[in-house]
Amino acid sequence: MGSDVTRRGFLAGAALAAAGVAAGGLAGCSSESSKGATSEPSAPASAGVPAAWDEEYEVIVVGGGVGMAAAIEAAEAGAGVVVLEKGDHAGGLWMTAGGSCTMGGNHVVQQREGIQDDADSWFEAEMHSCEYRGNPEIMRMLVEKGPDTVKWMEDLGMIWGPMTAGVLGGDVKRGLAPDPNPGVYEGGKGTPNSGICWTQLWEKKLAELDVPILLNSRMTRVYREWDGPVVGVEVETPDGIKNLKAAKGVVLCTGTWTDNARMAAGWDPRIVGPDTYGDGGIPAENLLYVNSSGDGHLAASKVGAAFADMSFVSYLYLFFGARSYWGWGEDPLDWTTNENYAAGKGLSRTADLYQKSIIVNGKGERYVNEASAADKLPEGMGALSENPEMPFMAAYLALDQPRNVWLIADSAAAEEMKWPMDQIENPNPKTGNMFDPACLAKADTIEDLASQMGVDAAALKATIDAYNADADAGEDSAFGKPGPLSKIETPPFYGAKASLIRHTQRNGLRVNTKSQVIDAWADIADPTVPVSSIDEEPVIPHLYAAGELGDALGWRRVHNSLGHYTTAARNAGANAAGETAV
Repeated sequence: MGSDVTRRGFLAGAALAAAGVAAGGLAGCSSESSKGATSEPSAPASAGVPAAWDEEYEVIVVGGGVGMAAAIEAAEAGAGVVVLEKGDHAGGLWMTAGGSCTMGGNHVVQQREGIQDDADSWFEAEMHSCEYRGNPEIMRMLVEKGPDTVKWMEDLGMIWGPMTAGVLGGDVKRGLAPDPNPGVYEGGKGTPNSGICWTQLWEKKLAELDVPILLNSRMTRVYREWDGPVVGVEVETPDGIKNLKAAKGVVLCTGTWTDNARMAAGWDPRIVGPDTYGDGGIPAENLLYVNSSGDGHLAASKVGAAFADMSFVSYLYLFFGARSYWGWGEDPLDWTTNENYAAGKGLSRTADLYQKSIIVNGKGERYVNEASAADKLPEGMGALSENPEMPFMAAYLALDQPRNVWLIADSAAAEEMKWPMDQIENPNPKTGNMFDPACLAKADTIEDLASQMGVDAAALKATIDAYNADADAGEDSAFGKPGPLSKIETPPFYGAKASLIRHTQRNGLRVNTKSQVIDAWADIADPTVPVSSIDEEPVIPHLYAAGELGDALGWRRVHNSLGHYTTAARNAGANAAGETAV
């Protein structure tokens, strides 16, 4: 290899050469464009960019969840915009979100309720929640623009409910969520999920702006000029592969990769394997709807995007008796309401559940203080059991695979906890709590229960006998579980298998305060010298990212991030529209 060939050039050449092979057979594909097609080449095919484009827009937004917010801003700035959504409905996983957000800084709802707040106090609370590992410049941008996002959503028609304490802790109310929104989503469909209020307001606004949302259109690659700007994307559509040009920019809002086991394994090999699942669908149905597959991460990496820390992969839940995060139980599906939405999640994971049961590993032995699942982190840092480094979850992750973990209770405890016995007796993984037959056991003897669970009967019997003896003595000799301990002695006995669910992966592409994607391939004179500002980092021209893909919210960031994602998406859309066309 000659001395004039740099490592960056070699990597870029290899990636783009591979891209050129794939793109070579795609030139000449054609279809009708809602904004007008062009056959003018934008770059030589040898550079990996198509010689001709099937459709041309100024701004292409990938992802029909929070990407719709980016599209609204870009369109209102005067750009010709299209939204690509790989699913069969607009809204993505956002429409299944609880709808809550954490917004402060003295916004309009706080003002109406007489709540005193300011940007500096909100900023400090946010940084504390992520243990100061979020980028402070980006967090400052989100905080400064956040109050306008609250007003912007209200202008679109959002009816906000009363302020609540929220998840950040402290004395200032910053919790915000939609009230029932007539004509958008009124609730009462079996779930409190009001994320659908956001998405339907955005969809309505995009219709008013005449911005097309192309459904069943999965972005499979980002095209970048050699050493230059991003110029378009490749899309899988029902009519075949299409190449779409973006004259001003591409905004990636493709969400997370919690359904992508290969990507998850790269960051934490403990969270893949048997009885581990993403949050995108129903395993019993071969995954009804897989959304979080990392499309944006993968495509951006191939054109040199830099990544933020994703070592805290996601929230981790143990569901007992189910292995699905959510789903729609009946056909045909109606994505405009939450009719037939199934909340999933198996047994209700309350402190009472862990107090009145035991949890055993594949050997039929207890391995953890069950009550630790209900412990809390310091104020403003979320729930203990959701975080992989904390005792309850760390104990599970330390088990050898296959883990085959089961929660066990007797009928007396089940009655006290008011378990939904009709669902447990007739499990249906598509409705209600989504109890799965593969994750339930019931027997009149411990030996029969062990057989159904696939654990050693003698070991399980010894474990339960020892626990019952501790309950009589009033002390858990094995793990120090606080009393009172509930004996497991009244048949029938119940077993609920644990499933590990990866949910809401944090961070992704490194971005600056304009939501531009930072270039990992860029030549830097002295990479050992840190830049003084993230805005001094070199960027990939015309490439933006927002939402769960692009926000740098730091490590172990608590829930209720919808407001931040919306602010970042608006930021990305407006800035992309302001680019000079290529």
